[in-house]
Amino acid sequence: MRSKPIDYDALLKEFISDFFPDFIAFVNPALFAAIDWEQGYVFLEQELINALRGKFKIKGKSKRTDKLGKVVLKAGADHYVYVHGEFQHTLEPDFALRMYHYRALIGLRYGIESITAIAVFTGAKPSPHHLQYSSHVFDTRLEYHFKSIVAIQLDEQMLIDSMHNPFAVAMLAAQYAYRSRNNPTLRLALKSKLFNLLRSRGDIDLDRSVKLFIFVRDFVHLPKKQENEFQQTQISLVFPNEKEMIITQGTKDFALGLYERVFGYNPLEEQKKNEAKLAKERQKAEEERLQLLAALQREEEERQRLHATTIFNLHHIAKMSAAEIALIVNMEPETIEAIIVNHSGE
Repeated sequence: MRSKPIDYDALLKEFISDFFPDFIAFVNPALFAAIDWEQGYVFLEQELINALRGKFKIKGKSKRTDKLGKVVLKAGADHYVYVHGEFQHTLEPDFALRMYHYRALIGLRYGIESITAIAVFTGAKPSPHHLQYSSHVFDTRLEYHFKSIVAIQLDEQMLIDSMHNPFAVAMLAAQYAYRSRNNPTLRLALKSKLFNLLRSRGDIDLDRSVKLFIFVRDFVHLPKKQENEFQQTQISLVFPNEKEMIITQGTKDFALGLYERVFGYNPLEEQKKNEAKLAKERQKAEEERLQLLAALQREEEERQRLHATTIFNLHHIAKMSAAEIALIVNMEPETIEAIIVNHSGE
């Protein structure tokens, strides 16, 4: 369906970074209520990777964590949230063991037991042994359970009704992407449906709307032909071909926000900067032009002064008449006489 692979795991990780509180509220409402969100939160996955590099050898994705968030509970204690996103159609047999390993490593690194682990499956439905880890060896038993969210198993209407929470949109996008994995026509229809649902929502602010549209656009990936059709349809829906169409300020703000999110800068602000730069350059050019004119004028005045001095010297020192000087400098005798008179008075 696509010529270039899409990094779905990276898209989901960035999404969780952008909407971490909403993610927690969707996945674990009790944990959300227990967190003191006014204290903020930090992500520590890179710190964990650096700390563990070279210390532990784990098969497979041994140097990879997904998201590791640190929050403060209302009771005052620190709490860690480990999130793993999985899109693979065929899961690794030791997936649950790997989840346990990371939970153990986080506990060792930070010396804590207050850890919530969450696995988000955006692709194939996992089997039961992927959802928990158990080991029973000579009367020693270990059971490790973690929270699992399986997009394909979530009720579609429930997700639609919950779209005020951005993570519901992400799960709906994942569900639609998986359902249409072998059917570009169906995917086009589902992607259009999700865009239409997003546009119809009035309870999502501008910044969130921009991020959600971009996530859906990238996650529910279409072949080039269908993507072109999708974009043309969406543009015609947002901006119908009517000469008298009124574009509201809200629409303009949304378009600007979307542009800034995609390209990294606000075109209006960039235009203002360019206009200010051009105005400054024009002012500088005008100042330089005036300075050049003044310099040329001074040069001309100096040339005329030297010319008049030469004529006066020819008359006063060389005792030449105005007529004789006029022949030499190719000027009228009357002009020569006027120059001599003016110079004599200086």
